[in-house]
Amino acid sequence: MNGENELKRFIERCKSDPELFKQLSEFGVEKWGEEHLPLDVNTDKLIELAGRYEYYFDKTDIVASQCKQLQNFWMFEMENSFVARRYLARIQFQINQGPATLKGIDYYSY
Repeated sequence: MNGENELKRFIERCKSDPELFKQLSEFGVEKWGEEHLPLDVNTDKLIELAGRYEYYFDKTDIVASQCKQLQNFWMFEMENSFVARRYLARIQFQINQGPATLKGIDYYSY
């Protein structure tokens, strides 16, 4: 099994195993994503504890999962910014042109 899958399995177990959850209380397990760890976890301690439970991954796997999460977050924020820009343009048009019926905005057509 590869490190990425091991990390996902470990995250799932941490969220569902009360004893492991308790051991990791300092790491904020309740804030972990489905496939990534927060940026502020102590990776060395985490890797050591995971190894005791026979989950094997390394810092590379953790960083890759964090980068994927940040990429997803960035894309989400960029899409939201485009939607917000279109709404602001629509509001400005209403101010400039007066009350007119405007065609709905298709957020993903551009």
